[in-house]
Amino acid sequence: MTDKKEPESGQTASTLPEMGRRQFLGTTAAALAASTVFGDFTIFSRQARAAEPLRVLCWPGYEEKDVIGEFEDLHKTKVEFKIYIGGEQMLQFFSQTAPGTFDAIISDAEYVQKLKANKAIEAYKTDGFAELANYHPKFRDFAPTKGETAGTVYGIPTRFSFYGVSYNTNEMSAEEASDWTSLLDPKYEGKIGMFDWYLPNLGNASLATNPGNETPYAISDAQLVKVKEFMMKLRPQVSMFGSSNQPIAQAMLAGDIVASPTGDLDIDLKLAGYDNFSSTIPKQGGIRWQEVACVCAGSKNKDLAMEWVKYMTSPKVQSKLVYTKAFKARGPNMKIVDHWNDDQKKLLSYVPDPENPGQMLVETLIDRSMPRGLPTNQPEQVWIDIFNEFKTA
Repeated sequence: MTDKKEPESGQTASTLPEMGRRQFLGTTAAALAASTVFGDFTIFSRQARAAEPLRVLCWPGYEEKDVIGEFEDLHKTKVEFKIYIGGEQMLQFFSQTAPGTFDAIISDAEYVQKLKANKAIEAYKTDGFAELANYHPKFRDFAPTKGETAGTVYGIPTRFSFYGVSYNTNEMSAEEASDWTSLLDPKYEGKIGMFDWYLPNLGNASLATNPGNETPYAISDAQLVKVKEFMMKLRPQVSMFGSSNQPIAQAMLAGDIVASPTGDLDIDLKLAGYDNFSSTIPKQGGIRWQEVACVCAGSKNKDLAMEWVKYMTSPKVQSKLVYTKAFKARGPNMKIVDHWNDDQKKLLSYVPDPENPGQMLVETLIDRSMPRGLPTNQPEQVWIDIFNEFKTA
């Protein structure tokens, strides 16, 4: 298991430990695929090398046989994958390879703007993507990846999940977990664990202090002061910082902490046989991460790249992608439930929401969450400095 290390002084936002939500990291992906060498990097491929394969730069999971096998069989081709861990590594890999090396990229949504700035990706039309009609509306009309002209995007969501509140149901009630201010209760002093990355934590604090804000990373200086004040109130409650989900989950199992503003810890805990854990998005809102499929501007295989993007919108494919050996997540195509058993539906919240008749619980969580982004009204370093001051307080 590989964990992102504590940032040194002067590091930028993108070097912080963003990969902790997928604590499996690169070693799992490497074990699942044979490797071939392309240029100076290792490219993961299921098959022997052949002429003109599709080359994809992505997070782990996409290279697993259950996910990509049908595409390769259908198009009588092979797909080579370069696995990265974190947006900064993704940018580094891309910049250090010759133009045209990659045909497609799976990017965290907030990194699309950086890829655009580097002219690494290009917008494409969404007409012909029939499965988008089955996407949740928040992913069908996805602001972070919209193109400059109507009907175009720089990326289509493929996988997502949440940074809500994970909690021990024996120690915290569902009602308490549904309100960010509950974490400030004196009874939880020293009982909260936190993921060591500024973006999700300050994004959640932004929503805690300005509930329902559709753009929690586009806030005024005055609003950012309120975010800092909330974080400082929270500091006595926090007894540990985890560079990935794993140490936080272990601390919850040991009883050292009872809750964490790190959503979905309960998924792995439930799979391990522990039923006294849950997670939710508080009523004020919470941060949501999402990955998107992009087409490289320098690709010489764009038609096949577009077919791959279309393939990734399928509910059948997403049902496998979000339930890989690498880790568990969620898919934006709501027809994904047609390809799961009841246990999978329950585990990932694709079950009826008793408080909102007519929709699934996951839909309620999506409605209550906002996309993770980058600060837009202040330099990234200002937000990083606030988080570092919070940690050392």
